[in-house]
Amino acid sequence: MTAPVAALPRRSPAVAIGSAVVAVVGCSLLAARPALLSSSQPAIALAFAFAGLLIVGVAVPLPPPPPPVVAARSPRHFAIACMLGAVAFAAGRALIGGHAPTPVTLTAIAANTLAALAEEIWFRRLCYGLLAPAGPVFAVVASSVLFAAVHVSTYGFAVLPLDLAAGALFGWQRAVTGSWTAPALTHVLANILVLL
Repeated sequence: MTAPVAALPRRSPAVAIGSAVVAVVGCSLLAARPALLSSSQPAIALAFAFAGLLIVGVAVPLPPPPPPVVAARSPRHFAIACMLGAVAFAAGRALIGGHAPTPVTLTAIAANTLAALAEEIWFRRLCYGLLAPAGPVFAVVASSVLFAAVHVSTYGFAVLPLDLAAGALFGWQRAVTGSWTAPALTHVLANILVLL
């Protein structure tokens, strides 16, 4: 005989629809990044856009999470996920090579850190959290596709496979740690590696 399972609290349909609309609007804003880059003050426009996404991404209520993928998430899971992410991006940077798009300055590091945090709050907290009731595999795949899709307008289709792989790694980190912070740390590191 099994123990009764407590029912998860339900969200109202209005909250669920509102959260989905907010997610779509934010993804559209990220896809419109080239328009922000062509504004008279691109750094300020991007800073406001990412700060707004960060604030809204934290504020939007999420549905109750499904049962965890890993029975007991521990600091060890978090450390391993972060370490694997760091190794993957460092190896990718070493293999791909190339040159930094901008000089390494405190402003460039701050901007890349803000962008990484905002994107991870958006994709791994908000989008993943909204998709998680359909299952972790669906949440990882769908949030990875969204992540890659919004970068096409800025970087072109050539980077789509790389962005899909990065999104899948970030999504996996989210699934195994139960938190958006491991992918955020990895994304910050990845963005800083691009500057080197």
